[in-house]
Amino acid sequence: MDGSHLDDTLNELFSSIPALEPRKPLIYEITSGVIRKKLYLDWVLSHFVKRSIDRDVRFLLWMTLYQVFFMRKAAYHVADEAVDYAKREKGRHVANFVNAVLRRSIRERADLALPVDPVTRLSVEQSFPPWLVRRWLERFGPERAHELFGLLNRTPEFCLRIDPHRISREEVEAGLARMGIKTRSGRFLESAMYVDRVGPLLTDDLLKGHFVHIQDESSQLASVALAPQPHERTLDACAGRGTKTDQMAEGNPRVRIVAMDLERRKLLSVRGAESLIQGDVLKNPFKNEVFDSILLDAPCSSLGIIRKHPEIRWRRREADIARHGAFQREMIEALSRNLKSGGRLVYSVCSFEPEETVDVVDAVTKAGTMKLQDPLPGLLDGPYFLSLPHVTGMDGFFIACLRKP
Repeated sequence: MDGSHLDDTLNELFSSIPALEPRKPLIYEITSGVIRKKLYLDWVLSHFVKRSIDRDVRFLLWMTLYQVFFMRKAAYHVADEAVDYAKREKGRHVANFVNAVLRRSIRERADLALPVDPVTRLSVEQSFPPWLVRRWLERFGPERAHELFGLLNRTPEFCLRIDPHRISREEVEAGLARMGIKTRSGRFLESAMYVDRVGPLLTDDLLKGHFVHIQDESSQLASVALAPQPHERTLDACAGRGTKTDQMAEGNPRVRIVAMDLERRKLLSVRGAESLIQGDVLKNPFKNEVFDSILLDAPCSSLGIIRKHPEIRWRRREADIARHGAFQREMIEALSRNLKSGGRLVYSVCSFEPEETVDVVDAVTKAGTMKLQDPLPGLLDGPYFLSLPHVTGMDGFFIACLRKP
């Protein structure tokens, strides 16, 4: 594993093997589902496999059981396919082993007793690491934690950002309807439109022509919070592929945006910037007090986007959260030097953990270098925006606006 997201890995696969493209939805459903339910599937297998097995054999067992347990595929058909594959690729001995394990797992799964310990039980049921189960149980309580885990285990929902300067909402709705895509309005923004699937859109001119963009509504709110004005010099400090850069530039050709990121290949996708800089926030090349506004969409634990990227739950450790929080505070302090007096910095992360959100903002404001102000006046009330997935139905996200005295 190279740390890539599942969807990026699959996109590379489909690009290299075009013949697989028609099967993309099915392949994505199985692979993402297996990653999502990995702990539960291993718990089931632990009752019937008492020795170490090759990784690819375990993968085959996972994929087969996932299809039977969660996709409601005919057990005999899926199991027979797996056994035939094992015989062809691994030989009769492995095929017999696979057959025996699958038959027993499918037949006896309902009789397996879940662990008694509440943390372990919920960890197995919802297929989340125990440290995260314990953390969210303590923070939200059993009922709300169950809601959160349940939502994060559902098939992800996707949101579009409409460029209102190039196309009307009605035109987008009509185009999506022709593709058989169902839509609903955003919770906060006119530019946001939720869709029940994105597959047909990926090759359509609506997306390829940049009339719409795939971007969660919570992410869209970060650019709205910064709202750079004409002739302001603005920095998108961790621009990535430029989704928020492009959003800020839409319909605002006189805004002067500098997009910076550590990875040059990501910057090649940025369209709305006046300048592109490959650089490090902590060692950035900018002079003091040069920017009127800065957007810092900071690197984080990404626990708020587990629904879209289920692999994140297995890659993170609890210590990562505090480590990210410390790094985020350093980034804000570094960028505050590049901000003009009276200028504003919007800080956002796709996390809803206190160490990366309110604790970061509290530490910065207590240091006296920045003051907190309402990030979305007229749209939301409060000193910051915090999206809890089981409350908003959106990605877990945090937005705060800091002004330099």
